[in-house]
Amino acid sequence: MRIPDPLRFRCQVGHAYTADALASEQEGRVDEALRVALRIIEERAELVHRMAEDGRQSGRVAVARMYDARAAEYREYADMIRRVMLRSLDPEPPKSES
Repeated sequence: MRIPDPLRFRCQVGHAYTADALASEQEGRVDEALRVALRIIEERAELVHRMAEDGRQSGRVAVARMYDARAAEYREYADMIRRVMLRSLDPEPPKSES
C-alpha cells in the first residue's frame, strides 16, 4: 500500500509548501494583522477620548459627546477583536459526529 504524498501548493515565484505549512503561515499572518488592528483601534479610542476631554474643558459639549460616542464605538471594535483572538487561542474541541 502506497502512502499518498502530502498536498502541496506552489506560489507564483515557485516556492512549494505543504498544506499544513501554508495554513500555519497564513494563520500567523492573520494573528499579526489582528494584533496590529487591535493596537491601532485602541490608540484611536484613546485619541478621541482625549479629544472629548478637551471638548468638555473648552465648553464644547456637543463635540465632546460626539467624540465620546466614537471612543465607545472604537472600544467595542477592540473588544470584538480581542474576543476573536482569545477564541483562536483556546478553540473548542471538534464536535464528534454521532
